[in-house]
Amino acid sequence: MPYASNGGVDIWYEKHGEGPAIVFLHGRAGNGASWWRQVAAFSQTHTVITFDQRGFGRSPCDREAFTAGTLASDVAAVLDATDTPRAALVSQSMGGISAMRFARDYPERISGLLVSSSMAGIVPMDIRRRLAELERANTISLPDRAFAPGYSGREPALYELYKQILSFNTVFDPAWRARIAGPEQSFGPNDFDNYTVPTVFIVGAHDQFFPPVFVHEVAAWVPGAKVVDIPDVGHSPYWENPEGFDRVVTDWLDRNAIW
Repeated sequence: MPYASNGGVDIWYEKHGEGPAIVFLHGRAGNGASWWRQVAAFSQTHTVITFDQRGFGRSPCDREAFTAGTLASDVAAVLDATDTPRAALVSQSMGGISAMRFARDYPERISGLLVSSSMAGIVPMDIRRRLAELERANTISLPDRAFAPGYSGREPALYELYKQILSFNTVFDPAWRARIAGPEQSFGPNDFDNYTVPTVFIVGAHDQFFPPVFVHEVAAWVPGAKVVDIPDVGHSPYWENPEGFDRVVTDWLDRNAIW
């Protein structure tokens, strides 16, 4: 299996297809396998790169090696290993933090940024407090919280597949998230003074982690960023409505990507 090395951690990756490159970055409930339908769809017209972020799936690491900075440089390491000078990034949930940090640290290597179901590391204190209130009131855990209400009944086989992919993450501890998403790692308004990367946020109407109102609020901090709301889905529009999600990605890249 192919690996890229960064800071003593081996990052597993896959590369499919030919054409302009797209890198898909999974969330904390997934790994590279989460993008199976996007790989099949986009590899017909693009080079598609997926990988297990450090701490997930086939890219184990320890707690001290799991940091915000290394998540961004892992993307660069995978691009180097695949001889990819430049790519668009499509991210979901926690992957949005990795993607936004890469966009800020390596702007010359990114064709466009799509942030789905994520605030991309932009969490001002007032929103952080409101999110904490939602968390305290929450009674739903993964995997149900990853979807719009009732998904497991509507799609029992796909729900079971999601659970199986989640079970591959035998190393990652959810408590590690504080190492990349705490107040000290949050971006502020001044972090985007010179930001020029074409960016769009995608959010499901029933997202139970990051409701649309919060995503719209933080997207306003990013120069030129747009928000696309997808109805009838929750935190995982790429999984719940892959055709609709892929159409948003395709249309936005066609209009905005700088290949």
